[in-house]
Amino acid sequence: MTDETNFKKNFGNKLNTLRKQRGMTQSELGYQLNYSDKAISKWERGESVPDSYTVYKIAELFGVSVDEMLSPGKELDLKEVKPTADGLKPSRLFVPIITAVSVFFIASVIFLVMKNVDSWSAYAHFAFLYAVPAAAIVLTIFSSLWWRMVYRCIFVSLIIWTSAFAVYFSFNIENLKYIFIPCAILQVACILAYVFAYFVVKKK
Repeated sequence: MTDETNFKKNFGNKLNTLRKQRGMTQSELGYQLNYSDKAISKWERGESVPDSYTVYKIAELFGVSVDEMLSPGKELDLKEVKPTADGLKPSRLFVPIITAVSVFFIASVIFLVMKNVDSWSAYAHFAFLYAVPAAAIVLTIFSSLWWRMVYRCIFVSLIIWTSAFAVYFSFNIENLKYIFIPCAILQVACILAYVFAYFVVKKK
């Protein structure tokens, strides 16, 4: 075999080992890297290798060095690689949840303050009404950084509809119900954007 073939096979074997050690499927790893499972399969079979930035992302994801991934003469140090349910670091799950809960904690403080002010008391419940889209915004940001595209679509949809309901219940305006028409259009656009992005990833 040629040196290039050896290089590709070495990388593919290490990627396969790391992925299985972490308990991830090819599809799950593909979602983490924004590539299709077919691309992951080609890398593991030694048919091709990803670009340098993707190799860096793989090394970071599995907690190994780029040199370990690429050098045929270096063995992987698997002591630090611990299997997880879906390849997602616990911090990438708990940090967004804790942050979203913090939004509702702040909303509860605002609610209590408003309840104790006569002129604001009637509007105190709006603190929780607007906390929902605020929490959705927080989760959208974290999903863009760490989670799969489908979660991004879900949380953006949540922002669209909860914001619309918050506005609808906040103002006593005739025909405000028509605010849901642009929301429906935005929802369709969100779904189409997700489908487009999904198939772009699949082609990689």
